[in-house]
Amino acid sequence: MSAPAAPPGAGTARPPAGTGARGVLGLLREPGWRRGLGLAVAVAVVCLLLGQWQWHRRQSRLAANAPLVSNYDATPVALDTVLPADGSPPAEEDVWTPVRVSGTYDADATVLVRNRQHGEAIGYDVLVPLVLGDGTALLVDRGWVPAGSTTRAPDAVPAPPRGTVTVTARVRGWEAARDSTVPGGQVSSVAAGPVAEVTSSAGAPALRGGYAVLAAEAPSAVPAPALPERPGVDEGPHLAYTVQWYGFALTALVVWVVAGRRELQARALPVREVPDGAAGAPGGPSGPVPPPAARRRGPARPARSARPVRRGSDEEAEDLAVDASARPQR
Repeated sequence: MSAPAAPPGAGTARPPAGTGARGVLGLLREPGWRRGLGLAVAVAVVCLLLGQWQWHRRQSRLAANAPLVSNYDATPVALDTVLPADGSPPAEEDVWTPVRVSGTYDADATVLVRNRQHGEAIGYDVLVPLVLGDGTALLVDRGWVPAGSTTRAPDAVPAPPRGTVTVTARVRGWEAARDSTVPGGQVSSVAAGPVAEVTSSAGAPALRGGYAVLAAEAPSAVPAPALPERPGVDEGPHLAYTVQWYGFALTALVVWVVAGRRELQARALPVREVPDGAAGAPGGPSGPVPPPAARRRGPARPARSARPVRRGSDEEAEDLAVDASARPQR
């Protein structure tokens, strides 16, 4: 027995299409979806590379901070163990290591470093060679003094203690040289060449292969430069950027999959068929389709006149004929 025919205007479902992984991958048979996936993969690869770049930057920052974290609060060691007398620079892992050494400050060979920051202020770092018993000198950064009333020099530079001084300081490597013109006795960075030029012209002995940032000295001098602040340990925003770029890579692929699922769901929706001859169908009458209730009631009756009609008159007969024509035929 054949199945009953669907009533006119009933919806006809499109062929079913799965919206799972297999259904979405089936979209790759279409060129447009293949191009879309290629674009999503390209965006994901670029985001992954940027994420890797940020991750390596974070690793570099951690490596640079490692000596500060591990050495800053360590027990002081002998100077020769980290900064030998042959002038070789300190090893990277020995930077910020505290040393304790005794000697005599050579105040005449003081060097001022311009444009150094202390808190929110700009001033000068005061570098003084500490002459050691073996005839070499350790350059000591004794601290910071504020800028003076002019831009050429500070108003006053506190003198170092006289006689033999025991210094506890943290070893640093030389900074990079800067090409700038500065007044005599000053430098723009703690670079080996410019500093040695100033100290040697003042008669100081040869310097060790690095300098040291003062932590304490005994006996101490009053007044004295402000001791350097403890450097901050900052990893930067690189970890957050790494996670962000990896998230963008995943998002690019998820967007393509979600778009594919929605496309398959749209294709699975039923299509409404309009019967031939109906309003709105090809070849059918134009104009809006009246609601079903209106079609069942038939044509609307014309409104009767509000004035009274005499019984048995021609007007009454005319009204009865109009009413009869307006009734639907049974």
